[in-house]
Amino acid sequence: MTKSLSSLRAQLRQAQQQIATLLEDCFGRDPLLPGSLYTLRRKCGKANCRCAQGEPHASTILTYRGEGRPQNITPTPEQIPALRQMTEEYRRVRQTRAQLVQWQRKVLVLVDEMEAARVRLGEAEFQKRRASELRKPRSPGR
Repeated sequence: MTKSLSSLRAQLRQAQQQIATLLEDCFGRDPLLPGSLYTLRRKCGKANCRCAQGEPHASTILTYRGEGRPQNITPTPEQIPALRQMTEEYRRVRQTRAQLVQWQRKVLVLVDEMEAARVRLGEAEFQKRRASELRKPRSPGR
């Protein structure tokens, strides 16, 4: 089923409005950190420790994908809020980027559909003009 040109234009205008919202997320100035914070629970192995009775030690770990290789770093408690903000912001920007890729694909499909619809209109117009030329009487000398 072919879509009408006006429907395609409306969809393209709607997609055009989406781009402003998506790009706004990319204009941020906050630092980004490609990594994740998680809580690691483990036993230390000492027989008298509370972890031997089932209460493992908890520590926050930063898994950082930078400087050429993945690293696991134990940040200080004071560093955790800032690191959490930077890793969450990084994740949000990456999600926005994925949405931009989807947006781009959608826009290209719409542009291709509009082009095809306009080509069909042009071919129909050409056929009408060609048919009217054939119906015209030819003048002598041609």
